[in-house]
Amino acid sequence: MSRVEAMPTRLLALSGVIFCIAALALVLVAPASALLGWLSALVFTSALPLGALCLVMMMRVIPGIWRHDLDHAARSSLSLLPLVLIAWLPILFGLSFVYEWVRQPLSEPFKAIYLMPLFFDLRTLFILAAAYLLAQALLRSQSLSVAVGGLVGFVLLQEILATDWLMSLDPHFHSSGFALYVLAGQMLTALALLMLMSLWEGGVTRPSIFGALLVTAILFWAYLAFMQYFIIWSGNLVQGALWFQRRGTGIWFAVEVSIAFLHLTPLFLLFFPPIRRSRRWLVGLISIILAGRLLEYAWLILPRVTAHLGYAIIAYGLSLAGLAQIALAILSRASKVARRPAATTTAEAS
Repeated sequence: MSRVEAMPTRLLALSGVIFCIAALALVLVAPASALLGWLSALVFTSALPLGALCLVMMMRVIPGIWRHDLDHAARSSLSLLPLVLIAWLPILFGLSFVYEWVRQPLSEPFKAIYLMPLFFDLRTLFILAAAYLLAQALLRSQSLSVAVGGLVGFVLLQEILATDWLMSLDPHFHSSGFALYVLAGQMLTALALLMLMSLWEGGVTRPSIFGALLVTAILFWAYLAFMQYFIIWSGNLVQGALWFQRRGTGIWFAVEVSIAFLHLTPLFLLFFPPIRRSRRWLVGLISIILAGRLLEYAWLILPRVTAHLGYAIIAYGLSLAGLAQIALAILSRASKVARRPAATTTAEAS
């Protein structure tokens, strides 16, 4: 029995539900702050199954030994896709507290139509349902065409999801590279979590491969993050400058510096082969990167809080703890269910 299977599934699920209820109870006190904190946790949690879905398709298309130690964890993480849809429901019912354009309809014709609440909700439901159906198709079939077509569709739909969930928090801000930047961060988050799961389970044959993948993912994220800032700065785009200004003053300046430190320090250390080959170093550096990912999602979303920032941070912590425990319970259950057919097949063969 693996470590994931040995987890107390029911206890984790119950504890997770209690934490989620506590986070949502803050809606009674500060609805906008609580729901923005919940959205931050949702975006972090959704990065694992959505990023794993992309990685499963990439593993099908791109050959190499890098796939071997990630395949099981990535496939198991696809079982979390229904949780993302359920966790979206509080945002769906509290849309007017989260998004300014619901309270104040926009004057631009295209934005006014695109950001209609019903159209917005239908897009989210369609994208998450499509992701679930695609995951089921990948688990049941080894078809290369499914993976290739799925990758193209995934990138397009993920760009829409990033635009809807995050960029529309400020309806006057627009950046053509924002969705790709979010996708890069999502893939980095998913890779870090999948690597941590694989290292925790044991049996990783080539830890240096993990180190090389992390270097690639961090560089990709850093490039897109910098290019978005550079294009806005060089073009002197007013709304883009205001977006960065809001996230570069007060407490958010310290958060911004911390995000850079928590990503670039592991990147520098991973250039040393002995560190890339060490499981202990990898676990430590992955933990640092995940701390940076948590801060970045807060940096992207929580500056929209105009009052009761403390409630938003508390809601973020409670909802993150709750969703993480529920996710662990689902992963534990999925591992047990997946092992039963394998055991039955082995018994029949003998």
